[in-house]
Amino acid sequence: MFPEAVTLNNNEITIQLSLDGFSYSVYDKTRRKYIHLERISGQNPSVRTAVEEIESKHSCEIAGFGRTIILFDNCPNTFVPAAILQNRAKSKYLDFLGIGGGNRTTALDFLNVAEANNVFSITNDDAATLSEMQGDTRFHHAASVLVSSLIKTNIHHNEPVIHINVKSPQFDMIATKGCNLLFHNVFNFKTKEDFLYFLLFTIDQLHLDAGSVPVYFLGLIEEKSQIVELASRYIRDIRFVRRDNDMSFAQEIEKTPYFHNYLLFNSITCEL
Repeated sequence: MFPEAVTLNNNEITIQLSLDGFSYSVYDKTRRKYIHLERISGQNPSVRTAVEEIESKHSCEIAGFGRTIILFDNCPNTFVPAAILQNRAKSKYLDFLGIGGGNRTTALDFLNVAEANNVFSITNDDAATLSEMQGDTRFHHAASVLVSSLIKTNIHHNEPVIHINVKSPQFDMIATKGCNLLFHNVFNFKTKEDFLYFLLFTIDQLHLDAGSVPVYFLGLIEEKSQIVELASRYIRDIRFVRRDNDMSFAQEIEKTPYFHNYLLFNSITCEL
């Protein structure tokens, strides 16, 4: 159940903006428990749209929460090693890759665990909305949470590990080795064959062995999906991300596979 207004300051809300809508979760700091989870469909929603819809639906004010985290999963980004980043020229990294553009504000996340920066851009309207929001409001690129959390979980693995975050019609592919980020990219796909091609091609380009490298799935994917079935013909070690036993969830949330909402559940603990 969504918390009453008088208790909002004991809760944290995370809002994840995607190309096809937004999701949000509420975390009760006192009970250390996720108590609400919801997804709203829509085309490339803005921060203002998401906030106003949540406030209207639950008769509350986002500013009343103890902390608000906004995750942008609908904007371009690139990772740059911290040692070479030129902060004053950060927008040029996006321009160089052809993913920059006008009427946008460039931002960055520092990933201490990877000694890298994630450079990304948001619309000027979203930037203005964020500057107007009251209370403890923070924003990050979703890939920053994803990479930070995965490296933190796999930091003691001495061999490469691949994670696939499915967010149809796209997927993130992340390759890590200990605390090193080997690869991150976002691929657009229409068919399961497209998906398999990008996966196998990247594994080959990274000089990894499809017969031995572990590939973990998370995001909007089912364990019995056609994508997983096809990939299992070529990838020997396929797994799904499992929940941290320290996490606690309300009964309704328990019904949803943990890996579907990995980003929402790890945004609070990823140490950005």
